[in-house]
Amino acid sequence: MSSNLDISYFTLNDYCTLEIRGKRCLEFIQGQASGDISEETKNKDVLFCDEKGFVITNATVINNETLEVIIKRDVAEILKWELEKYSKFYKCEIIIKEKNISGIYDGVDFIKTTSMSNAPINKKNWDLLKLLHFDIDISKDMSLKNRPNEFGYSLEKYVSFTKGCYRGQEIIARLKYLGSKNSTLAIFKNLNADEKNQLLKIGKKIFEIELENMSYGQYIFKSFEHANKLLKSKLAASQSL
Repeated sequence: MSSNLDISYFTLNDYCTLEIRGKRCLEFIQGQASGDISEETKNKDVLFCDEKGFVITNATVINNETLEVIIKRDVAEILKWELEKYSKFYKCEIIIKEKNISGIYDGVDFIKTTSMSNAPINKKNWDLLKLLHFDIDISKDMSLKNRPNEFGYSLEKYVSFTKGCYRGQEIIARLKYLGSKNSTLAIFKNLNADEKNQLLKIGKKIFEIELENMSYGQYIFKSFEHANKLLKSKLAASQSL
Protein backbone atom coordinates (compact mmCIF):
# COMPACT_ATOMS: atom_id res chain seq x y z
CA MET A 1 0.00 0.00 0.00
CA SER A 2 0.96 3.64 -0.43
CA SER A 3 1.55 6.03 2.46
CA ASN A 4 -1.43 6.99 4.61
CA LEU A 5 -1.61 10.37 2.86
CA ASP A 6 -2.50 8.61 -0.39
CA ILE A 7 -5.19 6.31 1.04
CA SER A 8 -8.88 7.07 0.52
CA TYR A 9 -11.62 5.51 2.65
CA PHE A 10 -15.26 5.00 1.70
CA THR A 11 -18.48 3.96 3.37
CA LEU A 12 -20.19 1.50 1.01
CA ASN A 13 -23.88 1.81 1.84
CA ASP A 14 -25.23 -0.30 -1.02
CA TYR A 15 -23.26 -3.44 -0.12
CA CYS A 16 -24.01 -6.42 2.12
CA THR A 17 -22.55 -9.83 2.91
CA LEU A 18 -23.53 -13.42 2.36
CA GLU A 19 -22.60 -15.42 5.43
CA ILE A 20 -21.79 -19.06 4.63
CA ARG A 21 -22.36 -21.43 7.54
CA GLY A 22 -21.47 -25.09 7.83
CA LYS A 23 -18.47 -27.30 8.61
CA ARG A 24 -17.68 -27.64 4.89
CA CYS A 25 -18.26 -23.98 3.96
CA LEU A 26 -14.65 -23.39 2.89
CA GLU A 27 -14.68 -26.47 0.65
CA PHE A 28 -18.02 -25.37 -0.79
CA ILE A 29 -16.99 -21.82 -1.71
CA GLN A 30 -13.60 -23.03 -2.94
CA GLY A 31 -15.51 -24.98 -5.61
CA GLN A 32 -17.57 -21.93 -6.62
CA ALA A 33 -15.16 -18.98 -6.54
CA SER A 34 -12.45 -18.31 -9.13
CA GLY A 35 -9.79 -17.38 -6.57
CA ASP A 36 -8.05 -19.58 -4.04
CA ILE A 37 -9.64 -18.69 -0.71
CA SER A 38 -7.43 -21.17 1.14
CA GLU A 39 -4.49 -18.82 0.65
CA GLU A 40 -3.16 -16.97 3.66
CA THR A 41 -5.23 -13.83 3.21
CA LYS A 42 -8.36 -12.65 4.99
CA ASN A 43 -9.76 -10.58 2.12
CA LYS A 44 -9.69 -12.35 -1.25
CA ASP A 45 -11.15 -10.88 -4.44
CA VAL A 46 -12.88 -13.50 -6.57
CA LEU A 47 -15.43 -13.96 -9.33
CA PHE A 48 -18.53 -16.13 -9.15
CA CYS A 49 -19.47 -17.35 -12.62
CA ASP A 50 -21.94 -19.79 -14.13
CA GLU A 51 -20.95 -22.88 -16.13
CA LYS A 52 -20.65 -20.81 -19.32
CA GLY A 53 -18.24 -18.34 -17.72
CA PHE A 54 -20.71 -15.48 -17.43
CA VAL A 55 -20.03 -13.38 -14.33
CA ILE A 56 -22.70 -13.59 -11.63
CA THR A 57 -20.75 -11.07 -9.58
CA ASN A 58 -17.30 -10.16 -8.39
CA ALA A 59 -16.87 -10.38 -4.63
CA THR A 60 -14.52 -10.17 -1.69
CA VAL A 61 -14.39 -13.33 0.43
CA ILE A 62 -13.38 -12.89 4.05
CA ASN A 63 -12.11 -16.12 5.56
CA ASN A 64 -12.04 -15.37 9.27
CA GLU A 65 -14.12 -16.79 12.12
CA THR A 66 -16.98 -17.05 9.64
CA LEU A 67 -16.93 -17.11 5.84
CA GLU A 68 -18.34 -13.84 4.48
CA VAL A 69 -18.82 -12.71 0.89
CA ILE A 70 -19.02 -8.94 0.26
CA ILE A 71 -21.16 -7.98 -2.75
CA LYS A 72 -23.52 -5.27 -3.97
CA ARG A 73 -26.85 -5.54 -2.15
CA ASP A 74 -28.98 -5.74 -5.29
CA VAL A 75 -27.12 -8.82 -6.57
CA ALA A 76 -27.27 -10.71 -3.25
CA GLU A 77 -30.44 -12.68 -4.02
CA ILE A 78 -29.07 -13.70 -7.42
CA LEU A 79 -25.81 -15.04 -5.98
CA LYS A 80 -27.63 -16.71 -3.08
CA TRP A 81 -29.95 -18.51 -5.49
CA GLU A 82 -27.03 -19.61 -7.67
CA LEU A 83 -25.03 -20.90 -4.70
CA GLU A 84 -27.98 -22.72 -3.15
CA LYS A 85 -28.05 -25.04 -6.17
CA TYR A 86 -24.92 -26.64 -4.67
CA SER A 87 -24.86 -25.70 -0.97
CA LYS A 88 -27.19 -28.55 -0.03
CA PHE A 89 -24.51 -31.08 -1.04
CA TYR A 90 -22.17 -29.51 1.54
CA LYS A 91 -24.85 -28.95 4.19
CA CYS A 92 -24.17 -25.23 4.17
CA GLU A 93 -26.55 -22.39 4.97
CA ILE A 94 -26.40 -19.04 3.18
CA ILE A 95 -27.68 -15.92 4.93
CA ILE A 96 -27.86 -12.35 3.60
CA LYS A 97 -26.61 -10.01 6.33
CA GLU A 98 -26.53 -6.25 6.58
CA LYS A 99 -23.12 -5.07 7.74
CA ASN A 100 -21.05 -1.92 7.72
CA ILE A 101 -18.93 -2.28 4.61
CA SER A 102 -15.96 -0.02 3.95
CA GLY A 103 -13.80 0.53 0.90
CA ILE A 104 -10.12 1.45 0.78
CA TYR A 105 -8.24 2.76 -2.25
CA ASP A 106 -4.52 3.43 -2.06
CA GLY A 107 -3.98 4.63 -5.60
CA VAL A 108 -3.30 1.10 -6.82
CA ASP A 109 -5.52 -1.45 -5.08
CA PHE A 110 -9.18 -1.52 -4.05
CA ILE A 111 -10.04 -3.31 -0.81
CA LYS A 112 -13.46 -4.04 0.72
CA THR A 113 -13.71 -4.91 4.39
CA THR A 114 -16.11 -5.30 7.31
CA SER A 115 -13.45 -4.50 9.91
CA MET A 116 -13.77 -0.68 9.86
CA SER A 117 -16.73 0.46 11.94
CA ASN A 118 -16.57 4.15 10.99
CA ALA A 119 -14.96 4.88 7.64
CA PRO A 120 -14.54 8.62 7.01
CA ILE A 121 -16.76 10.07 4.30
CA ASN A 122 -14.90 10.61 1.04
CA LYS A 123 -16.05 13.02 -1.63
CA LYS A 124 -14.71 10.73 -4.37
CA ASN A 125 -17.13 8.23 -5.85
CA TRP A 126 -16.05 4.61 -5.18
CA ASP A 127 -18.11 3.25 -8.08
CA LEU A 128 -16.67 5.80 -10.49
CA LEU A 129 -13.10 5.03 -9.44
CA LYS A 130 -13.70 1.31 -9.91
CA LEU A 131 -15.39 1.88 -13.25
CA LEU A 132 -12.51 3.92 -14.66
CA HIS A 133 -10.05 1.24 -13.49
CA PHE A 134 -12.06 -1.50 -15.26
CA ASP A 135 -12.82 -3.15 -11.93
CA ILE A 136 -16.55 -2.45 -11.64
CA ASP A 137 -18.52 -4.03 -8.80
CA ILE A 138 -21.35 -5.96 -10.43
CA SER A 139 -24.93 -4.81 -9.91
CA LYS A 140 -28.14 -6.67 -10.69
CA ASP A 141 -28.44 -5.27 -14.22
CA MET A 142 -24.93 -6.50 -15.14
CA SER A 143 -25.17 -10.00 -13.65
CA LEU A 144 -24.90 -13.07 -15.93
CA LYS A 145 -24.51 -11.03 -19.13
CA ASN A 146 -20.77 -10.90 -19.85
CA ARG A 147 -17.55 -12.80 -19.25
CA PRO A 148 -14.63 -11.50 -17.13
CA ASN A 149 -12.56 -10.18 -20.05
CA GLU A 150 -15.46 -8.04 -21.27
CA PHE A 151 -15.56 -6.21 -17.93
CA GLY A 152 -11.76 -5.80 -18.01
CA TYR A 153 -11.12 -7.69 -14.78
CA SER A 154 -7.51 -8.59 -14.09
CA LEU A 155 -7.37 -12.39 -14.20
CA GLU A 156 -4.17 -12.26 -12.16
CA LYS A 157 -6.11 -10.56 -9.37
CA TYR A 158 -9.36 -12.52 -9.47
CA VAL A 159 -8.43 -16.00 -10.73
CA SER A 160 -6.22 -18.83 -9.53
CA PHE A 161 -4.97 -21.06 -12.33
CA THR A 162 -3.43 -23.57 -9.92
CA LYS A 163 -6.34 -24.40 -7.58
CA GLY A 164 -8.79 -27.24 -8.17
CA CYS A 165 -11.99 -27.13 -10.19
CA TYR A 166 -14.56 -24.39 -9.77
CA ARG A 167 -17.68 -23.34 -11.61
CA GLY A 168 -16.88 -21.82 -15.00
CA GLN A 169 -13.20 -22.82 -14.81
CA GLU A 170 -12.90 -24.25 -18.32
CA ILE A 171 -14.24 -21.11 -19.99
CA ILE A 172 -12.17 -18.75 -17.83
CA ALA A 173 -9.01 -20.74 -18.56
CA ARG A 174 -9.67 -20.27 -22.27
CA LEU A 175 -9.92 -16.53 -21.75
CA LYS A 176 -6.36 -16.46 -20.45
CA TYR A 177 -4.84 -18.49 -23.25
CA LEU A 178 -7.11 -17.47 -26.14
CA GLY A 179 -8.84 -14.40 -24.76
CA SER A 180 -9.77 -11.28 -26.74
CA LYS A 181 -6.32 -10.44 -28.07
CA ASN A 182 -6.03 -7.15 -29.93
CA SER A 183 -9.38 -5.99 -28.53
CA THR A 184 -9.87 -2.74 -26.63
CA LEU A 185 -12.28 -1.84 -23.86
CA ALA A 186 -13.46 1.76 -23.76
CA ILE A 187 -15.69 3.79 -21.48
CA PHE A 188 -17.56 6.77 -22.95
CA LYS A 189 -19.55 9.40 -21.08
CA ASN A 190 -22.83 11.13 -21.87
CA LEU A 191 -23.42 9.57 -25.27
CA ASN A 192 -26.56 10.52 -27.15
CA ALA A 193 -28.65 7.99 -29.07
CA ASP A 194 -26.91 8.63 -32.40
CA GLU A 195 -23.45 8.24 -30.85
CA LYS A 196 -24.46 4.96 -29.20
CA ASN A 197 -25.72 3.64 -32.52
CA GLN A 198 -22.44 4.58 -34.19
CA LEU A 199 -20.48 2.62 -31.58
CA LEU A 200 -22.77 -0.40 -31.87
CA LYS A 201 -21.91 -0.64 -35.57
CA ILE A 202 -18.22 -1.19 -34.76
CA GLY A 203 -18.28 -2.67 -31.26
CA LYS A 204 -20.32 -4.35 -28.53
CA LYS A 205 -21.90 -2.59 -25.55
CA ILE A 206 -21.07 -4.28 -22.24
CA PHE A 207 -23.12 -2.13 -19.86
CA GLU A 208 -24.36 1.36 -19.07
CA ILE A 209 -24.35 3.00 -15.66
CA GLU A 210 -25.22 6.43 -14.26
CA LEU A 211 -22.89 7.95 -11.67
CA GLU A 212 -22.83 11.50 -10.31
CA ASN A 213 -25.56 12.59 -12.75
CA MET A 214 -23.52 11.40 -15.72
CA SER A 215 -24.09 8.33 -17.87
CA TYR A 216 -21.22 6.00 -18.76
CA GLY A 217 -21.15 3.18 -21.28
CA GLN A 218 -18.50 0.47 -21.57
CA TYR A 219 -17.84 -1.07 -25.00
CA ILE A 220 -15.45 -3.61 -26.48
CA PHE A 221 -13.90 -3.18 -29.94
CA LYS A 222 -11.85 -5.41 -32.21
CA SER A 223 -10.46 -2.25 -33.77
CA PHE A 224 -10.50 0.81 -31.53
CA GLU A 225 -8.92 3.39 -33.84
CA HIS A 226 -12.15 4.36 -35.59
CA ALA A 227 -14.15 4.62 -32.34
CA ASN A 228 -11.42 6.72 -30.74
CA LYS A 229 -11.37 9.17 -33.64
CA LEU A 230 -15.15 9.24 -33.83
CA LEU A 231 -15.85 10.11 -30.19
CA LYS A 232 -12.52 11.05 -28.63
CA SER A 233 -14.07 13.94 -26.72
CA LYS A 234 -16.46 11.53 -24.97
CA LEU A 235 -13.79 8.95 -24.03
CA ALA A 236 -13.35 8.51 -20.25
CA ALA A 237 -10.98 5.50 -20.17
CA SER A 238 -9.64 2.73 -22.37
CA GLN A 239 -7.74 -0.50 -21.85
CA SER A 240 -6.15 -2.90 -24.33
CA LEU A 241 -6.75 -6.61 -23.81
